[in-house]
Amino acid sequence: MSVKNFKFVSPGVFINEIDNSFIPKSAVTIGPVVIGRAQRGLAMQPVTVESYSDFVTMFGDTVPGNGGGDIYRDGNYQSPMYGTYAAKAFLRANVAPLTYVRLLGTENANKTTAGAAGWETTDDPGSDISGTPTNGGAYGLFVNVSSSTSAQSSGVFDFGTASLAAIWYVDQEGSVRLSGSLFHTPVNTNLTSGVGYVLQNDSDYLFTVTVSSSLQGERDIKFGFDDSSETFIRKRFNTNPQLCATAGAFYPSASAVRYWLGETFEQDLRDSSLVGVDSYGVILPLGTNANAAAGAHSMRRSSMEGRTSWFIGQDLSGQTGSYRPESMQKLFRLIGRGHGEWLHKNCKVSIEKLRQSNTTTSDYGTFSLVLRQLSDTDNKVVVLERFDNLTLDPTAPNFVARKIGDKYLSWNTSEDRLKEYGDYNNLSRFVRVEMNADVEAGATDAQLLPFGYFGPPKPKDLHLSGTQPGSGTGTTDPALDSSFIYYPAQLAYANTTAVLSGSTLHRGPAGTNVSGSLTGSLKFPQVRLRTSASDGGLSDPTKAYFGMQTTRTATSTTHDPSVADPHRLWFGSFPDDPTTYGSQAPSALSGVLAWGYVFSMDDIKLDGLTNVYNYASGARSGGTSVGAYTTLLNAGYDSFTAPFWGGFDGWNILVPDPLYNVGMGTSATVLNSAPYNTIKQAIDTVADPEYVNMNLLNVPGLTNDSLTAHMINVCEERADALALIDLANIYIPSHERYYSDKSDRIGTTPTQASNNLRDRRIDSSYGCTFYPWIQTRDEMTGRLLWIPPSVAMMGVLASSERKSEIWFAPAGFNRGGLSEGAAGIPVTGVTERLTSKSRDLLYEQRINPIASFPSSGIVVFGQKTLQERQSALDRINVRRLVIYLKKQISILSTQILFEQNVQATWNRFKSLIEPFLANVKTRFGITDYRLILDESTTTPDLIDQNILYAKIMIKPARAIEFIAIDFVIASTGASFDD
Repeated sequence: MSVKNFKFVSPGVFINEIDNSFIPKSAVTIGPVVIGRAQRGLAMQPVTVESYSDFVTMFGDTVPGNGGGDIYRDGNYQSPMYGTYAAKAFLRANVAPLTYVRLLGTENANKTTAGAAGWETTDDPGSDISGTPTNGGAYGLFVNVSSSTSAQSSGVFDFGTASLAAIWYVDQEGSVRLSGSLFHTPVNTNLTSGVGYVLQNDSDYLFTVTVSSSLQGERDIKFGFDDSSETFIRKRFNTNPQLCATAGAFYPSASAVRYWLGETFEQDLRDSSLVGVDSYGVILPLGTNANAAAGAHSMRRSSMEGRTSWFIGQDLSGQTGSYRPESMQKLFRLIGRGHGEWLHKNCKVSIEKLRQSNTTTSDYGTFSLVLRQLSDTDNKVVVLERFDNLTLDPTAPNFVARKIGDKYLSWNTSEDRLKEYGDYNNLSRFVRVEMNADVEAGATDAQLLPFGYFGPPKPKDLHLSGTQPGSGTGTTDPALDSSFIYYPAQLAYANTTAVLSGSTLHRGPAGTNVSGSLTGSLKFPQVRLRTSASDGGLSDPTKAYFGMQTTRTATSTTHDPSVADPHRLWFGSFPDDPTTYGSQAPSALSGVLAWGYVFSMDDIKLDGLTNVYNYASGARSGGTSVGAYTTLLNAGYDSFTAPFWGGFDGWNILVPDPLYNVGMGTSATVLNSAPYNTIKQAIDTVADPEYVNMNLLNVPGLTNDSLTAHMINVCEERADALALIDLANIYIPSHERYYSDKSDRIGTTPTQASNNLRDRRIDSSYGCTFYPWIQTRDEMTGRLLWIPPSVAMMGVLASSERKSEIWFAPAGFNRGGLSEGAAGIPVTGVTERLTSKSRDLLYEQRINPIASFPSSGIVVFGQKTLQERQSALDRINVRRLVIYLKKQISILSTQILFEQNVQATWNRFKSLIEPFLANVKTRFGITDYRLILDESTTTPDLIDQNILYAKIMIKPARAIEFIAIDFVIASTGASFDD
């Protein structure tokens, strides 16, 4: 305080208190960005977590690979997810937050055919498929109870309504064929097999399917649909799509098969009484004749978010006879925030606590929205998130979009960056809200509440009526290509054959055509809706959630694992919102209904005899519902559940690791390779330093030269981060290529690795790399696995910073002892024990060796960057120091932006920076420094350009890497003082 600030009037002693004891604000902690796969979590956007427990909550735990199990239904865990180990290694030290970018398959907007994301079978089914298919595709087994069919009469055979029970996906040169006795009364005793043959199950209620492949030949498999039996279909058939890979690519050639079992629909089969009974079946190809790319076998597209269809309001007209739920006002829908197919496989949403307005100042009511675990039941609700007292009033603080959030990120290809859209910040970890435009504008009736929803889309049920195949509604007469089913050349039953001739199905003895037809229906499944509040034996029936029911049976309290299967994305070219096309999907989606059903609480009625509230579609239009919506709410029935549907991860499920480097090859680009495009887009996402704060970038396991070079370039352009890269062919894990001899997995030698890196001509202090791979033990499963060295180095860099400072060398016995826990995860071995000579060779080419010593264990024994020229910046500790200084000084400098460019501001700048540099000096980061800011740097010309220009010179502290000691052997009489 200047003496001028004192007020002197009469003599005296004047004292002013000045507090200089404030503790200076700690430097902003900046951590790394890790890019990789994970079990779940927001994808293709940076998410910052503060601890490993936060990471597990968002993304799940580590995945060691070789997970086995029901891979198609439960997910592909066949390859290690190295990103999860890198996150664990770093966050164990808890020195800084970590930003994770979870990957989902993404194709470029200008892709070539080869650059499409997703998967498909090697070939698709055609309309000319005969009883022995040879060109791959998706095949559905439709089954029905034998007693439900009508006997052949008047030239007509009626096979009733057959339900889709299972789907097989068949690769080229493979086949699946139903085998057994042709169905009729009496049953034909001649065994046969094929696609399009209507066949009887056996006396044990089991069907037989013949699978064949060029490697394994033919094999008969007996199975049923009782999931408590050893003969259960999912226990009998291959559910690993990767076994369709080229023989020997990932597994021994003897293991390769040409099919896998996809979806099965046990809940629907139980509800239709089709489990453990005399029944018949027929296998038919699935797809649409008009658009082969829309077949169930073709899932070529970028990842797609799971979503609900639209929630709808209640009927306020009072005209029950004309009521149609699909005509009710659309209100909003929920869309995943980047979870892909995890959302519809693991979550459902309930609307509860519906309340009409209880005030005279507003007609808007309130409701709660609860995200629940898909596997819970109404008897034991498991809440993932809940939002209470929501309203559709766009002016209210509890407006549903405001409370949950409606912002979303979309990749802009022309600008190579994420762009944000929407108005309200996302408060849900799982979903965002999309409002109907009329509701958002306040142009709808204020009394409206979410009272129902459009069901997910589904393929049309097919009715064969007379001589003409009809649509799923039975009201129109479309061409054959309006069905989701390819007709084979023959539909055979008993001693007669139905031959497709134009649009007419004739039947007769083989080789002849006689008048007559087939009648019946082919039905696609949907998840059961609760029909009674008493289902499940709830002690309080008002706690029942109407709508989707996920239990094994209507009265069960046990979850059914099959309920997510009907909510899959049926094929790759599906639109964002099929309901915009009305009840019939557009021509490109012929054979698919925009919604399978429409549920509304308006269709709930009260059974006068049992005093139980029941749901029955059509109750309101038939005049049997409870009537006004307020009557139902006043009775306490105010809850219903809706499904998510349509999520897709965009991965090629035919390989253990959809991002494997061998698959990208050396000529991959964003146009011809979806994995390449996916990783590059993720790297570009964090390229802007004003969007993402980071000081380290790691994509563990990535060895593609082009992409690792792009990592370094991004860090160099940002000038505030170090790229930690892995080199190709150091170790080749099983998800990259199958080797019967484990010694072949060592793909190179220190000499070759050095030569390969030298040939790449990388000269940058913003990159570094290590050699060789290391072995760790997964702490969840105890499984041993090999991981790239960049994973262990994430832990070393963090633990080194925790033990000392960010500018200390992350190497040596004090800070680089992997066996001593420096990696943050257990380290039990290395793929190659390096000799002193090989370590020298690697270090000369800027590859940091990881050495294994008999007495000292495994140690990081180098800390060079990839800079070729010798300078202080050819060491990691100095590069990290300079990154730290630049980042922190940049943050401090923002305090004088837009201040006057005068001496007082210069002095303020110095007062901010010099104590900071002095502090780094006392902590052994620099040995000396000098800050120059005066008229020699900020000249009058620069002042006129609104520029403040300062110079900061530093002398970085160097790490000791070489210790030279002379041992002099002296004679007995020599004096050490000489």
